[in-house]
Amino acid sequence: MRILSINVKAGGLRAQIDTLLQRALNHNADVYVVTEFRDTSTGARIRATLRQNGCDSQAYSRAHRGNGVLVAARWRFHAVYNPAGLPEESYPNALIECIFNDLHIVGAYLPGQDRKRPHFEYLIRFAQAMDAQEKAAMIIGDLNSGRNETDIEANLGKNRLADEFSTAGQYRLLEQHWKEAWLYKHPNEVEFSWYPRAGVPQRKNGWRLDKAFVSAALLPRVRDAFYDHEFRLQGLTDHSALIVDLERTQ
Repeated sequence: MRILSINVKAGGLRAQIDTLLQRALNHNADVYVVTEFRDTSTGARIRATLRQNGCDSQAYSRAHRGNGVLVAARWRFHAVYNPAGLPEESYPNALIECIFNDLHIVGAYLPGQDRKRPHFEYLIRFAQAMDAQEKAAMIIGDLNSGRNETDIEANLGKNRLADEFSTAGQYRLLEQHWKEAWLYKHPNEVEFSWYPRAGVPQRKNGWRLDKAFVSAALLPRVRDAFYDHEFRLQGLTDHSALIVDLERTQ
């Protein structure tokens, strides 16, 4: 089972969206999580293309303003919109929980800076609840957060941090409950999934923002987690795609 997450940048670049979608489809994923999704004509094109390629089951943020999430899958699922129960001013479109037969997936696009604190509070509670019920579950998408020391390129090898995530403390609390899939499979490697200028080689500006956290019950099924940086290097968006491969259940 393959799950792919890609941030399409501000709803998707109209001139690049078909090329981006074809690259995503070449990965032959079973579930696509599209972040910075917008319910616009470009968003409709994304949904239609995924539907034409077998991903008929879909849930998406319907707000016309601001960024949200689309989840499209080859299997039916039940969608819970705004599972954290956040008010309109607190970016309720940032999370969609998708319940499959044997797997819960939360597609996430968390807002910037301190605005994501209530989302992290919910995700920590969600992780605790899934573990208490011994359920296979995943949080995947653009979390806009991480470890200050390793997920911000400018901080590598420095005694004094050049920059920091405002929610690094909450991120560490989530790490106390669930493993982050890429780090679990690549503990001694360094990669970054976002640079400020798409398609332009850059150094010291990278941030690893795109993550997948997995529950204790799902962890044994994680075969691999890796980034496809060509989405970013080809200028299709400013993010790399994150792909997570899971063992299917019998």
